[in-house]
Amino acid sequence: MSLKEELNKQQLKAVEFSGKHLLVLAGAGTGKTRTIIARAAYLIENGANPSKIQILTFTKKAANEIVERVKASLPQSSGRSLNGATFHSWCNQLIIKYPNLFGAANFTVIDPDDQLGLMKMVSGSHSDVYGKLRIKPQQLLDVYSYARNTKKNLTESIRTLVYKGKEDKDTEYEITAMKPNVEILLRAYQKKKMEQHYLDYDDLLLVVSTQLKSNPEARKLLSQDLDYLLVDEMQDTNPLQWELLSPFIDICSLFCVGDDAQSIYSFRGADFRNVHQFKERVPNSEVYKLEKNYRSTQEILDISNWLLDKSPIDYKKQLQSVRGSGEIPVLLNVSDEWQEANWVADEILKNYTDEDRKFSDHLILSRSQYYTKTLQAVFIRRKIPYVTYGGRKFLQAAHIKDLVSLLRIVNNPYDEIAWVRFLTFWEGIGEVRASRIMAVIIADEGKTDIPTLLQGAIPGKDGIKIAELYNAVQKEKGKVGKMVDIAYDAMSLGLAFRYRKDWIEKRKGDFPVLKLLANSYSSLGEFIGEGLLDNAEKMNGAPVLSESQLETDEEKDHVVISTIHSAKGLEADVCIVLNVSPKAFPSAWSLDDVDAIEEDRRVLYVALTRAKNRLIITRNTASISAIHGKSIPTNSGQKADDAETYFLTAIPDGLIKQETIGYDFKPVKDAAEPNNMDLSSGMDFS
Repeated sequence: MSLKEELNKQQLKAVEFSGKHLLVLAGAGTGKTRTIIARAAYLIENGANPSKIQILTFTKKAANEIVERVKASLPQSSGRSLNGATFHSWCNQLIIKYPNLFGAANFTVIDPDDQLGLMKMVSGSHSDVYGKLRIKPQQLLDVYSYARNTKKNLTESIRTLVYKGKEDKDTEYEITAMKPNVEILLRAYQKKKMEQHYLDYDDLLLVVSTQLKSNPEARKLLSQDLDYLLVDEMQDTNPLQWELLSPFIDICSLFCVGDDAQSIYSFRGADFRNVHQFKERVPNSEVYKLEKNYRSTQEILDISNWLLDKSPIDYKKQLQSVRGSGEIPVLLNVSDEWQEANWVADEILKNYTDEDRKFSDHLILSRSQYYTKTLQAVFIRRKIPYVTYGGRKFLQAAHIKDLVSLLRIVNNPYDEIAWVRFLTFWEGIGEVRASRIMAVIIADEGKTDIPTLLQGAIPGKDGIKIAELYNAVQKEKGKVGKMVDIAYDAMSLGLAFRYRKDWIEKRKGDFPVLKLLANSYSSLGEFIGEGLLDNAEKMNGAPVLSESQLETDEEKDHVVISTIHSAKGLEADVCIVLNVSPKAFPSAWSLDDVDAIEEDRRVLYVALTRAKNRLIITRNTASISAIHGKSIPTNSGQKADDAETYFLTAIPDGLIKQETIGYDFKPVKDAAEPNNMDLSSGMDFS
């Protein structure tokens, strides 16, 4: 069966769209990925040059999957040059392809850990200023990134991230006192990045969007390379990403797929209005809807539709199940987290033994991983296998970063963070000595080859060994996998000693994976830049790696415990959504902000629509009685009825079945916790 034959009427209409720009408003489970794949294949089959089609997504895994499925649907080799990437990865590719245009030749992309290290350096060198503040370096970075991604000024960014949006007189006074010192540190951080030839993730978007906005030559150049831009998950784009996309309205045709009802990342700067106001923002555009849901039964969709219908925002869609009817969702009233956790464990074990379901048929969702600690303790005690979604990315693991630091300094000799990490890896070299050695190398300005400088700065056998290693890796600069091999051979004993507690069990096996990753890049610069952006991915499309998952057999049958924000793309036969209680949905800190209340509604909508056949929602009985007598602001400034505002306190009869647990559980004693570039335009300091 061809792709076209697999599409329903709504999907086919979108795929065959012949106008200039289109937004496909795709509800949960309506086949948005299938539609974007079919669109790319349709364009190629109808004469479009695949090399002039760019697919943008938010994960490299999703981009790879879409591209491979498009290629599989076409005659051999016809889609070979089709490209898919994340926003950041695509901008990095453009910077590498046109280094003179963007002025970013020989810059190194740094990850969040490196950013934090750099901000700590800046804070230390400006201790007189930093000492006046009561915020940590990570908060300074958060303010910096939020301001650039949302295009908000420094005052509002401090208010949002440090003071949770408060506008009282005391807050105004504190922001006024704090802002000048924050500005000094952020400007110093920007300057330090430029001196060290660093680009952070936000810089990648900023460099490209700034050039496209201000430079007609850049727009002309890209117009020759691009006819169609296909954007997935449009609702997750932020104002900076919108600024990047806007010039392409006149350069090529946009085909954007998204769902404003699933926009839940405002804390990262995402703006659901990029979807909700698409037609107003994009001339010559149309909006088509996908409403036929292939995932869930109609009863699950009925409660999801009802939740959106209660919003003051008009989402203009009603999901309809292709699969038909099923079980009515259950709202379970519990008295505490231990009762809740033991009931969930009982339910899963009953399904496993009596209904022949797998553990992997169960998905448990919560607002935070912290809330699930009680559940994880019960699962450990009752021997229910599980995996949590989250954790650090593969290339952000300490042992990987130790080795990659050598590759980074070969790529960029001005990389101060990598120099300190690489030099302090060797016994007898501390941070002070490493800083002195690095200062000698940087001050030399490339007049002397680095191995000679290393031997001069590090006397004896150690200097010779380190210099020879640098030289050996540098000679293989065109073979990234070979560079990893050489570095690992020289550093493996030191790595094994440094991480001796879990070397065999957890860390040693990561280096063959690192070599596979390195072999997939044609140049060291690509690996350093793209590898950091792709570091959530394991080779050959395997699942995202995190510390918890590195310990888990990928084929093992286990329950998935995830935060709702990590659950997009997940689905399960049985979905259990924890603690949908007043003051949790919407959260207590959202109650004074209408936009925050509506985002919480969308968060819950995402959770409910993960369920395929059985949906169970838990609620704390104590929280229900606690809301009486309270009132909530609405868009009109009036106070809303509690039952209307607390999302699941006024569900009509027939949409849900309520149950209350009549027994109590107590905690168990043994439960465990488980170059010419100007970046200043990216920041408004007002």
